[in-house]
Amino acid sequence: MPPPPANAPYEVALEAINDVIAGYSEQIALEQARPSPNTARIAWLEMRTDQAVSVHRSLNVCDDGNVQQAISEFSAIVRARDEGR
Repeated sequence: MPPPPANAPYEVALEAINDVIAGYSEQIALEQARPSPNTARIAWLEMRTDQAVSVHRSLNVCDDGNVQQAISEFSAIVRARDEGR
């Protein structure tokens, strides 16, 4: 079996970030559908989405430290979300 591609951690990081963005988008839609949406929660979720998009755009395949940090941070968010379901 060949070794994994050198950019595999980068792809894992992007996948985790995308998963977080999708989760925030889902939560925003659910909140907006409520009879009395919590606008502060929507604003917070939008801010977190913007932060995740910023990390996604700035992530560099050659920056191993930031790639690992993104994997750690965004995977933890996904795990916490999934455990709460």
